[in-house]
Amino acid sequence: MKRIPVEVLPAGKRPAPESGFSLIEVTLALGLLATVMISIASLFIMGGKFVHGGKSNTTATAITHEIMERIDQLAYPDTYIYFGGSAVTTSLSVQTTTIGNNANQWHAEIASKLGVLAKGTISVTPLGGASPLNMGSSSALKVNVSVTWNELGRTRSVSLQEIRF
Repeated sequence: MKRIPVEVLPAGKRPAPESGFSLIEVTLALGLLATVMISIASLFIMGGKFVHGGKSNTTATAITHEIMERIDQLAYPDTYIYFGGSAVTTSLSVQTTTIGNNANQWHAEIASKLGVLAKGTISVTPLGGASPLNMGSSSALKVNVSVTWNELGRTRSVSLQEIRF
């Protein structure tokens, strides 16, 4: 059997205390670290929501511009005729969810990019001083294109409006 040498301390000297952390110190450090990490993680979650909301808003704006550009290609009287109006119509509002009108052509794109509950609305209103004021007697048309969708339980919308002469 082998003997392990034991260090003999001179009289009056104490052994050096063991260095390291106590269990309480380690527990407190882990608690502080967990609190900081949870705070940082919540910032990432909020940032992700803002990025998603900005992307949806940009997509809806692009769709409204696309619809408005298509309407801009129409001749003045075709602006209201294209959506089912006539010269005696006093105002016109169509939704992309309604089957059988020309506004429905954009519904598939709106639903695929913004969700199945998303929809677009196109309104055409005559402007001018004629009496009676209708599409045929107006001197200008106000065209409004709106896209509406639900995001995280809230209804969001983007509108674009122009006056056609």
